[in-house]
Amino acid sequence: MNYLSPLATGMSRRRFVTMAAGAFAASAFPIRIAAAQTAAKYLRRNISSKGFPSKVLTSYRAAITAMLKLPPTDPRNWYRNAFVHTLDCPHGNWWFPVWHRGYLGWFERTCRELSGDPDFAIPFWDWTAMPHVPLHFFQGVLDPSDPAYIASYNDFFAQFSNPMSAFWNSFSSAQVQQLSQRGYNSINDLWSVVQGDPMFFPNGQTRALSASNANLDAATRRAVALATITKALAPKDFIAFGSDKAPQHSQSAGFGIMEGQPHNNVHNNISGFMEDMLSPVDPIFFLHHANIDRLWDIWTRKQQKLNLPYLPTGADQQAWTSEPFLFFHDEKGNPAPQTTAGDYAAIGSFNYSYEKGSGESVVAKAASQPNAPPPQNFPGNLTTHALALGTANPSQVTVPASVLKAAAAAAEGPAVFARITIQTPPSTHGVRFNVFVNPPQDSSALTADSPSYAGTLEFFGAHHHDQPVAFTIPLSDTLQTLSTSKALKPDEPLRIVVLPETKPGLSPAVAGQNFKSTLADISVGTF
Repeated sequence: MNYLSPLATGMSRRRFVTMAAGAFAASAFPIRIAAAQTAAKYLRRNISSKGFPSKVLTSYRAAITAMLKLPPTDPRNWYRNAFVHTLDCPHGNWWFPVWHRGYLGWFERTCRELSGDPDFAIPFWDWTAMPHVPLHFFQGVLDPSDPAYIASYNDFFAQFSNPMSAFWNSFSSAQVQQLSQRGYNSINDLWSVVQGDPMFFPNGQTRALSASNANLDAATRRAVALATITKALAPKDFIAFGSDKAPQHSQSAGFGIMEGQPHNNVHNNISGFMEDMLSPVDPIFFLHHANIDRLWDIWTRKQQKLNLPYLPTGADQQAWTSEPFLFFHDEKGNPAPQTTAGDYAAIGSFNYSYEKGSGESVVAKAASQPNAPPPQNFPGNLTTHALALGTANPSQVTVPASVLKAAAAAAEGPAVFARITIQTPPSTHGVRFNVFVNPPQDSSALTADSPSYAGTLEFFGAHHHDQPVAFTIPLSDTLQTLSTSKALKPDEPLRIVVLPETKPGLSPAVAGQNFKSTLADISVGTF
């Protein structure tokens, strides 16, 4: 295959346009994925299942302990591996799922190497079935506040300053170019973000949740609920499922439902290390992302059953597959030989499959709908672009009555969603944007338990570009609730309200001190 360089993109709203499916060539990816899944050597197990074997976490603890003891010059050192995420990880764009597949795959191999367990596979945390942090992760090295971890930023910097400088000086010109796209032009730029964002959290502040308060909050429970996951698996094209198209993987463009809802909200609800780019310091990171990867696998198999493309098509596919991933290392600490997104489009030589979990029924229920209407887009009218903490920003979107009635009539109706574009605030920590549909005029009593509540939008981590970023959020279940309570009038425009607020956590004051954001656009659409 001849790969092309990544293409610049248009406005994020083009996600509402029907993607040309086209015919896949015989050499495309379905055969590779099917082969990997029917003959997988390793099984990633559900930590919430009753028969979950204790050996899996025993081996995981052994691998973590070994990585924590490796010198900072070893790429497999626990913190050095987390720095790969800081240096290169994509969020808010269409490389989000595939980069994490590669990152977890090499990490899993390293765990096998260092734990002495040749059968180890990363377990997954099915937060839909278990909406709380597994209690094992508040014990020993599964808790990032354990004494085995570095206790303070000063100690962290002292141990890693020289090794990271040497690492930086070893980069190829291609790696340096990738880092410059992220705004890292020197090792000092990296340390400035790690300290100032902040990304490192001392013992006692490594998570907001604890063994006595392990439950996900109401907004995050909504984000991981089966209804949300089902809507996240509804898109019929890869870009709508896997987040927005961007020119390169260090730039955020927009969040699909999967990344913007369960991914972002779970990260930020746990908080501490998990709320930023050093999140792999927390061992729960890998179980969280294994579940995201599992859901991508479900969506892929659903697309295959429907004979629909499950990767970008045409020129989009060429641009997507050729994107360079240059910072992975193998289980021996050597640079990974696979260096493009296309190398990780299939599970391939990682050779794993997943135990059953939430969302699996989507594949069984998938059925061709030859008369289904094409995706639609309905632009909204903003009352004002200004966003202020604690102040509701209302807008109106005129949606055909036939669409609203169908969406409100049954769970099998069309998947209706809002597309909300927000200017990234100076600090994304400790702030969230709650979304309501047709709420009462008095916004002071609105909560995640309100009938008009649709969901919560949260950024994740440090963003390296300051352009507006779009979020996709499902509306169908809220429309059904409103219809039941007679609060939905299909012949009237939808009133969509965005309400920014500070949130509980380790650093809620950060957002309030320098909050500045605007609402760039709102639309409503169907998949």
